[in-house]
Amino acid sequence: MATSPRATPRRRPLLKVTGVQHFTPLNDLEGTLALGVAAVREAAAAGADLVVFPEMWSTGYALPIDITQATPVDGPWVEGFADTAATLGVGIAITLLAEHPGGPTNTTLVLGRRGELLLRHDKVHTLRNDAEAELTPGSGFETCLFDGVRIGVMTCFDREFPESGRELMLAGAELVLVPNATAWTPVRAHQLEARAFENMMAIASVNYPGDGWGQSSAYSPVVFDADGRPLDPLLARADARPQLVPFRFDLEALRDWRAREGWGPHHRRPDAYRRLRGEQA
Repeated sequence: MATSPRATPRRRPLLKVTGVQHFTPLNDLEGTLALGVAAVREAAAAGADLVVFPEMWSTGYALPIDITQATPVDGPWVEGFADTAATLGVGIAITLLAEHPGGPTNTTLVLGRRGELLLRHDKVHTLRNDAEAELTPGSGFETCLFDGVRIGVMTCFDREFPESGRELMLAGAELVLVPNATAWTPVRAHQLEARAFENMMAIASVNYPGDGWGQSSAYSPVVFDADGRPLDPLLARADARPQLVPFRFDLEALRDWRAREGWGPHHRRPDAYRRLRGEQA
């Protein structure tokens, strides 16, 4: 008797994100471009869809911040990454100290597979009483579509404010990129776990290497399996050494979770969150 062929399980779509956890030259545009392009080439050869850099890669986040090192977003440094994206057919989230009339911005640019600009995020929560006093803060949290995935950015200190993640959730973000330049602690890891869980979105965090630094990591909001057993939200975490860090995001599982579970936007009560000063939740 003939039997039916065995059904082949449908593969879940994966978004392959690679974090560049590397040292880079300080205040050296030519050097940071060359090293960055080499990292993108290596990540793309390993199958990356999107390559993400740590905060302010153009200067290596050299301190004190030298605002004369700001570079235009339409200048040759960014064009070098855009050309690389187009040549390799890979997305890049590149970070820079960007020129701005009112003072430079701490900026992340998400470039598409043709090198086109998909998103500009200027760090909103700048360190106004510290290293970033002369920088211009951003004014909001926008999103873009990359390979059909809605992506947003929180830069370093942005992640420490629940409003950042909530704004991105309300804008539909499924994945949030977090470029960092900071010592890493369990508290900061738990912040990202919370931002992922409460907003039902995945997070990819990329940092510079070094003793007490590094630990570039990815987090999922999916914290229970189909039978209600708890899951670890940590998808991957590097150690402190220089390396390319691969993150893999299961979009079908993420979207199923967002559709059937009750966090994120599902039970919000904005009418109950208003304060006497008229601030909106």
